[in-house]
Amino acid sequence: MSNFVFSSDERSLPRPSARVVPALLYGGSPPRSGTVCIGSPVLRAVSRLGLEADETAFDLLTIALAVTAGDTFSDRSEAADGWVREISLTIPLHDPGRWGAATPVLQQALNFLSGDNWNIQLTAGGPEAPLPQKRGTKIVSTVGHDCVSLFSGGLDSAVGVLDLVANGKRPLLVSHTYRGDSQRQASIHAKLPGHLSRFGTSLNPRSLLDTPNDVQMRTRSFNFLAFGALAAATMARHGITPGPVTLYVPENGLIALNPPLTPRRIGALSTRTTHYHYLSLIQDILRMVGIPVVLENPYQLSTKGEMMRKCLDQKTLARIAPETVSCGKWKRKRIQCGKCVPCLIRRSSFLASGMKDKTKYGAGNDLNAVLAKASGHDDLLAMMLACQAMPTVNIGQWIAKTGPLPLQRGYRDGLVKVAEKGMKEVRQYLRAEGVPV
Repeated sequence: MSNFVFSSDERSLPRPSARVVPALLYGGSPPRSGTVCIGSPVLRAVSRLGLEADETAFDLLTIALAVTAGDTFSDRSEAADGWVREISLTIPLHDPGRWGAATPVLQQALNFLSGDNWNIQLTAGGPEAPLPQKRGTKIVSTVGHDCVSLFSGGLDSAVGVLDLVANGKRPLLVSHTYRGDSQRQASIHAKLPGHLSRFGTSLNPRSLLDTPNDVQMRTRSFNFLAFGALAAATMARHGITPGPVTLYVPENGLIALNPPLTPRRIGALSTRTTHYHYLSLIQDILRMVGIPVVLENPYQLSTKGEMMRKCLDQKTLARIAPETVSCGKWKRKRIQCGKCVPCLIRRSSFLASGMKDKTKYGAGNDLNAVLAKASGHDDLLAMMLACQAMPTVNIGQWIAKTGPLPLQRGYRDGLVKVAEKGMKEVRQYLRAEGVPV
């Protein structure tokens, strides 16, 4: 078991041992060998909202940082089955009393998200939200904004913003500003209509452990939601928009469900960052602790191609679409590979929407050349197999393999339909490229 004990005060950390990893919250560097830290840029970013942050939402952000640290610094190869880790976190909060009933739901959400077994202990003595920065050019103005939208620099998040603005909304954009991502996000942001403010920060996890980091960092989406919830709850607290405030999570229905293309992808290769069940659990947590935020994915019943085709600002979308990033491997070489599952769905959506795809892909345009190589075609082969199996697959049973579906018949049928339509878009694209499916 990985057992992390957190504190925002270096002097309060326990000594490192074979059983305990001391973890510094909101710290710039690990204080000594055998320790880790996370979140040094976060306090300054929160202060730039220029408002006293909602304390309960700030506690949520503290939890999210601790979760990402535990996820990042727990070696998955040491798990008994090579995958499911046992991760224990002791996290100090400003007001842990609010979280008693919500803690089991939090553990359930994290288990579902990362595929691990999480044990969360919440204690008193946690950090308070930083004092707001009152003046300067770096203040993130929330005035005039009436909702919040996650803004990753991806194609779906761009469509989400354009549709909100076209419908008369003015969302505050929230970003994870990882190295490389920030420049791309800033470039796209500058081309958006509506003069929208953007609130973003990075996590900066650092370690002086001897074990390797888990590069998948599946729980980053929890931090993304926590940042968004903090911004939205703070807006509600100060009456900038009446609460509860909507936090939009734009993601096409096929990726949100992310059903396993082959049996071996059910655990290791099927992420659940925007799955219906996961977002429902997070919404339950927000309600239970009193954070006035409503999560909404307006595209959970839409394919990526439908999102593009129905976007209410086609002119701006055509300008920014080539700059958006969908690739699951983009961070490695700063170019979209063109052959991973998100890239294949992206390429399919351009064809389905009728918009010319001007994106530069590392794999080029000849997918049969990708297949001819000795390696690097696992995702493409998996997608081909899934497309070939579609006519005989029970799609309801297929998508249920990634997690529980809603009890409401109409809602469940809608999710089944979007998975079917999404795979049809991919199949049509692969056939257009001469790939045998």
